[in-house]
Amino acid sequence: MLYAKLQSYIGEEFLIKTLPTQLSNFPSTRGIRVMKCPNNPLIIGELKLQEELYQFSIIPHTEIQVENQIVTKETILTNFSRIYIPCKECHTKHYYTFILPLREPLKYEAQRAAQTQFNRVHDKVLYSKWTQEEKEVLKKLILQFGYGRWNKMQQLKFANKSKQEIKAFANSLLRSIVELLVNYDLGAGIVNLIEENPDDPYIETNQKDWELQNLKQKLISISKRILMLAKIREFIKKFKEHQLKNLGIKDKSQLKWDYLLGFIPSSSFYSQRPSIWWTRKHDSDLIRGVYQYGYTNHLIIKEASDLCFKDLSTSQNYQEFPFPETLNKRVKKLVQIIQKFDGFYDFDNLAQSDDEEEKSWSIAEKQALFNLLCDYGVPIGVDGRQNWQELKDKLILKINKFDKNLNQLEKMVQTIRTRCEQMLMKHKEREFLESDSSDLEIEQPPSSIGEIREEQGDEFQISYQDSQKFSKQTNMLHFIRKNILPQNQALYQQHIQQVEKELFIDIPEYDPKSHDIQIITTLSQTGFNGLQPITLSNINTIMTTEQILNRIEQLCSFFKKIRDQTNIKRKPELKDDQQKKIKPNSTGGVNEIQLPYQVSTSLKLVSLGKIIPQPAYHSEHNLFPAGYKSIRTHASMFTKGKRCQYTCEILEGSDGKPLFKVTSEEDVDNPIIKNSCTGCWVHIYNRINELQEHKKSKVTISGTDRFGLLEANVQRYLEELPNAEMCSKYKFKYRNVAQDY
Repeated sequence: MLYAKLQSYIGEEFLIKTLPTQLSNFPSTRGIRVMKCPNNPLIIGELKLQEELYQFSIIPHTEIQVENQIVTKETILTNFSRIYIPCKECHTKHYYTFILPLREPLKYEAQRAAQTQFNRVHDKVLYSKWTQEEKEVLKKLILQFGYGRWNKMQQLKFANKSKQEIKAFANSLLRSIVELLVNYDLGAGIVNLIEENPDDPYIETNQKDWELQNLKQKLISISKRILMLAKIREFIKKFKEHQLKNLGIKDKSQLKWDYLLGFIPSSSFYSQRPSIWWTRKHDSDLIRGVYQYGYTNHLIIKEASDLCFKDLSTSQNYQEFPFPETLNKRVKKLVQIIQKFDGFYDFDNLAQSDDEEEKSWSIAEKQALFNLLCDYGVPIGVDGRQNWQELKDKLILKINKFDKNLNQLEKMVQTIRTRCEQMLMKHKEREFLESDSSDLEIEQPPSSIGEIREEQGDEFQISYQDSQKFSKQTNMLHFIRKNILPQNQALYQQHIQQVEKELFIDIPEYDPKSHDIQIITTLSQTGFNGLQPITLSNINTIMTTEQILNRIEQLCSFFKKIRDQTNIKRKPELKDDQQKKIKPNSTGGVNEIQLPYQVSTSLKLVSLGKIIPQPAYHSEHNLFPAGYKSIRTHASMFTKGKRCQYTCEILEGSDGKPLFKVTSEEDVDNPIIKNSCTGCWVHIYNRINELQEHKKSKVTISGTDRFGLLEANVQRYLEELPNAEMCSKYKFKYRNVAQDY
């Protein structure tokens, strides 16, 4: 029988199948080995169960802590009790969570927790005072701010409601979600959120109150969001309590938010960063922003005066605000990182775990990398990702016997970037203090803001001027390569008339259409140090280096404003009144669509096709309608560095199976036809790989992604096609098929 489990903060699970059982640091037939330290054999404690009460306890045999309290005698354990075992022999943090399994369906447990424990009776009077609109507003607030944010909800929408009644209806919503959930682990998490006291009013569950039947396909994602926001709430609460108690801070406005994620090693933040300029400070303010202004409220977060993102709109470093979906992914990533610490947040300790990694780099290597980044930035490959191999090859030309791998290179680039961002922050703080002091007529010692330097132990130091140069030039190169040059300069071509009208240049016969691309491409290929006066094509006029840089800065500032406007809310521009339309079905599940439909900057949907309800034309996750057609903009198979359009089609095969066809606009007479969409795109990627100077040993690609079949909006419309409900294997994500019938 599985009684319970212990889960370590790094995710290891230790199953408790017999009781009593010993916890030790050595293999034993009488217990569980939860530690692998090199010290002497040690029995840590013994777990017991009182059968009549079904109550678990631990008897300590050495020093242990339960819920941050040292225990010396038998102590009761409840679900999610936290156990810490101090260890002087190793540097591993021995944190564990005691977790009980579910013993019955969650919907009954949810009802029992609310009714049996306190003998609850539905409050009909209170229920009658709330309108359906108010319940809908409450649901939206919980999905934005999370459960338990009663003050925030009163402040925003419910000033005339008490916290108790807001909580009562919120509890009703959570129980209603649990009743419909089929995922018991998620349901257990939702149940554990419910806060209820004997004197609190009780509102019974009612699916109609919350209109959850229409959201049945999304309940898992809704539950995950509620649990994620609960983790953020708990994390922020502990941080505030720690600051107010341990630092003696009385005013919450004086909280030192830079310490929020300070205890987490820098290496944890490297993957999935929203942009190359993104640092720990941005992560801290993103978590703060979600807590303060709500999940997905990115425009408000961007403009908030108390967060660092407000500087992006005035920055001359071309740091475009990331897309909303990118920020949502980052929030989820950060919560996953925080969860690994399982409630044990050492806010006093600023992580230094990357010091040894940095020490492995010589001063000469760090200086050479810094200079290369200022000059050339981080290259972008044909796949749109940062090309670390190309950067390493350029660094090898400057350093003899350079032996660092790509992972070490990426970490050092981020370390340098973080140090530059910290230097710029110091400058802003110093500037503010000096201006504030001058207002008070306090005499200051003669000093220059520009003389600020790092207090680093090694000789590789970064000055304020260095940081300015690094931030401006690396971000400019990244912005050009990521936004202006891709897709045959699609962004530039789309706004060429605005460029000609709004951006003046004092060079006779200068033609923006050709000369702008010429100078931007030159900078991207040569870097800043390689820029020389250019003879402009067709007019034989020499453009000086200073003129080139001024024009490029002008263009980057112009397109950054356009990017900032589109990144907050991206909606495709639909033109041509003669385009095809698909009306929503009787359930009103989707809005109308016009074809062709611009799904993203690199994908256009041309035709949805028709559903063939045969096994080969669908899978558990995808529908493959015959006649489906999309156009994907991607790297060319024939010319390195060029992008072109590929027409992707699904054809009706003669053997009851679909055929997948991809045609390049550069070779329309030789389409690629395979039995799978991935087969088509693997063929294309292999051809592209052959053109590269640094070839990948293995090519991986998702054909369904390249066809556009994984796009949420495309899936929504495919699910609404006639006969889609007859695809027996397919699991609907957006359409409630059961309700249709």
